[in-house]
Order: sequence, then structure tokens, then C-alpha cells
Amino acid sequence: MLDKIEKAVTEKSDKIMTNEKVERFVNNLGGMLCFIGAVVFGIMFIVGGASLMKTGKNYVVKPAKEEKKEAEASAESTSTEPAATEEAVQTEQAAPAEPSAE
Repeated sequence: MLDKIEKAVTEKSDKIMTNEKVERFVNNLGGMLCFIGAVVFGIMFIVGGASLMKTGKNYVVKPAKEEKKEAEASAESTSTEPAATEEAVQTEQAAPAEPSAE
């Protein structure tokens, strides 16, 4: 039973696949799908590249510059903080000296 069905399907598929019109249709369909896929890939490549370039400018390059500025600002503030603390220590030392003199 299965042999008869397999034989019938094989004969019909051989007839269909050896038909030149069907073969041309299948080749044209495959060529169209390949071309459309290449076009879609190209568009997505361009859009994705532009998106990465945009996000790179907004989220990678600018924060790095800002971090350098913040690091410089924090370095300046740390360098001014010891001077301020030294002044505070000097004023504290001078302030207790006056009451103890009394």
C-alpha cells in the first residue's frame, strides 16, 4: 500500500519537477527571494549602522568627555579642600589659644 503511494508520488513529482515551466518558476521565485533578502539586509545594515553611530555619539563619546571634566573638577576640589582644612586647623589652633590666655 505504502509502496504504491510512494511510487505514485514519485512519478507525479518527477513529471512536475522536470517540467521547464515549473523549473523556471521555482528558479525565478528563488532569485526574487534572494534579491529581496539582499535589499532588506542592506537597508537594515544602513539603518543599524546609523543607529549605532548616533547612540555612540550620545552615550559613549560625550560621557567620556564629561567624566574627564568631572575628574578634573574633583581633582581641583580635592586640591582646594586640603587648603581649606589647613586654614580651618590654623583658625582652630588660634581660637583655643586666645581663651586659654585669659
